[in-house]
Parts: sequence; structure tokens; C-alpha cells
Amino acid sequence: MSRLVEYPKIAVRAVRQAPLPGWVYTTGFGKARMATPTGAVLKRHAVDVAMINRTRTVWLDRHKADNGVIVYLHGGAYVSGPFAFDWQWLSDQADRRECAAVLIDYRYAPDYQHPTGLLDAAAVIKRLSADGVLTDLNWILAGQNSGAGLALALADRLGTGEAEKANVPAPRGLVIMSPWWDLELNNTELTETEQRNPVHERRLLQAAASAYAGRTPLDDPSLSPVNADLAALPSIHLSVGLKDIFLTDARIMRMQFERQDLHVDYREVAGKLNGRLRMSRGADMERLLQEQAEFIDRVLA
Repeated sequence: MSRLVEYPKIAVRAVRQAPLPGWVYTTGFGKARMATPTGAVLKRHAVDVAMINRTRTVWLDRHKADNGVIVYLHGGAYVSGPFAFDWQWLSDQADRRECAAVLIDYRYAPDYQHPTGLLDAAAVIKRLSADGVLTDLNWILAGQNSGAGLALALADRLGTGEAEKANVPAPRGLVIMSPWWDLELNNTELTETEQRNPVHERRLLQAAASAYAGRTPLDDPSLSPVNADLAALPSIHLSVGLKDIFLTDARIMRMQFERQDLHVDYREVAGKLNGRLRMSRGADMERLLQEQAEFIDRVLA
């Protein structure tokens, strides 16, 4: 009798884990995009949309740039984004610092492939620098998920001579959340997250990586910063959720940065940061937001 009870459970589990076509994952995730800030964010900030070359940027309180600028690269696994989480996080930090913030709505798959996202972000930074909006002392770079990977790749470029060649200031600090820095997903099979089996999340990431990378090898350092040197990065605030698929990657990243004598503030929070469409609230998240705000104040002081 016990076997008869188990068979349906096994069948349901098999169906839940059955692979789906890659386009199902990427298309479904893409529909969650929120191109404009949430209503609450629109009420709290002066919002301006500007095109820089072919890249859309969205400003929150641009008139406060004298107090600093948070340049933000949204998540979305290179196939979607931004989401409500991105707008909520950016609004929260701009309020705490009473500064300006700009979201770079870089282009992504399936319509665009690497290095489009990186070039979009670099072009925006270059223009804002040429216009005098970004200086050596007044801005930090932040990102979540794919945006965190882009932030690492961009900051690495700026920290290793690219900034001087292009006359572009490097950021004073990096705020990195649940970073996707390895598109080969070498560590996502590990079970530190205590999730039973995030099989569909891995498949979504595999499909997204393939769609965005195109003909670029997944281990290319400009696509997977895990393979870059990264020794010239500025101070970093790194955070990850205890149920994030990138938990192991974040722990490896922290150890690597510390071996390189980089300054790293590190925080693990309950639940997930990666893949959240909306920001969760609670003591853990409030603590993280406050630590990030203190980090931003410190590096921009």
C-alpha cells in the first residue's frame, strides 16, 4: 500500500522536473519586465528618462547629483528586467543618501547579445562623465544578478587602465547583490542553499546564458568575471540570500577578494535575493539596506 501512495508522488515530482524548451523559460521571465518605476517610486522622486546613444536611462532625482550618484544595473539574467525589486532598491538607497540615482536599461537577449550590455553601460558612464555628472569622487556602481556581473566586468575595465584611456572616472565603490559572475554555472549544483533541487532555475539560467552569450565562449572574462583578475576593484559591499542559487559563488567571491586584499563588506540574508520580482520586507532586509546605505555614505564621504 505504501508503494501505491509513493508512485503518484514520484510521478508528480518527475513532471515538475521535466525539462521545458529554453524559450519557455526566457520568454516567460521576459514578460515580468517593469520598464517604468512603480507607482510608489514615481510619487517619491522626480523621474526623468533619457536616451544615451541607443541606451535608455531612467533618473531618480537627478537634481540631487551634487550629493552623489548611484549608477544601477538591473537584474534579469540578460533576458529581462528591470523589475519592481530594482526600482524599490534604487529608490530606497537614493532616499537614504538623499542623492541622485540612475538605472541603465541595457539591452539584452534575445534581440541583443554580448557585449551589447557591457558596451551600453560603458557608453552611459562615458557620456555622464563627459557631461560632468560623474566625477572621481561622487558615484558608486551597483547591480543585482546579471547587473551585478555587468558591474564587476565594467568596474574591472575602469580599474585596469580603461578609465584613464577614455578619461572616465572609476566608481568609488561597488554594491553587488547575488551576483551572476559565472555563466558556466559551475557551482550551482552545490547544495549549500538547502533547496531540494532548483532545477528549473538552473535551466532558466542555462537558456539565458546561451541566448545572451551568442558566439562568445561562456568563460570569456568580460562575460564571466569569475575568470577576470578583478584585483583593481574599489571597495565592495557583497550580499546574497541563503537560498540563492549563487550562494556558493558569493562565498567563493568573498574569499577571492579577501585574498587579493580588496575591502569587502559581506552579508548573507535569509531567503532569496536572486530572482526576486519585488523586495521583501523584514528585519534581515532592513539590516541589509542600512548596511548598504552606510557603505555608500562611507565611500562617497
